[in-house]
Amino acid sequence: MYTYIIDNLQILTGPVELPVIPGIGVQLPSNAVDLPAPLPVPSDGSVWALVEGRPQQLEYYPGNYHDTTTGAAVQWDQLGPLPDNLTDVPSPSSYHRWKDGQWRLDPPAVHTFKVRAINQVCEAAITAGFTSDALGAPHFYSSQLDDQLNLTGAVLRGLDMPYACRDAQGVKAFRLHTAEQLRQVGDDFTLYKLQLLQHANDLKQQLDAALEAGDLAALEAVTWEAPQP
Repeated sequence: MYTYIIDNLQILTGPVELPVIPGIGVQLPSNAVDLPAPLPVPSDGSVWALVEGRPQQLEYYPGNYHDTTTGAAVQWDQLGPLPDNLTDVPSPSSYHRWKDGQWRLDPPAVHTFKVRAINQVCEAAITAGFTSDALGAPHFYSSQLDDQLNLTGAVLRGLDMPYACRDAQGVKAFRLHTAEQLRQVGDDFTLYKLQLLQHANDLKQQLDAALEAGDLAALEAVTWEAPQP
């Protein structure tokens, strides 16, 4: 007899030689089976498994794969054919889609990704600070959301007051601004923000046109570059 070990998937490994236990002899463990003849070497991509008490060759492709629907990594360890939605080729990016047996750039996904990226870069530029000559020389003003609210409140007061800014050496201080100078700082920020928003809108219109034309190269070519003053 030829002894084979059975794993949790019912895959047969062997034949193996079991140790002889003194005084008892050879003991067949519960996860083993004796066969009258050795099993031939299984074909590529197959293993011998016990099915309803009988050895049978079944396909077996264990390993790490990727779901062609979601792109997510999947660890496969089941008997049988590999599901149609699994591939061993990882998706190059979140805006690739599985088509005709390979990952391809998907124009709508690229468009969505690019629009989101432009919005993020534009918002980062708006809140990164700006320069105003309201004090007679360039000074740098912060423009985070709370800074924008503070500036709006200072302008609406219509009074002379200290307001924080940095000079050419980067020294931050609350420098006295007249009401007119504060209005000028507010106007400079409004123009700065508007320029960035218009630039972002122009880029998104280019993306819309490229998507409508189905021009993937044009979609990929649209990137943010700071607008020239």
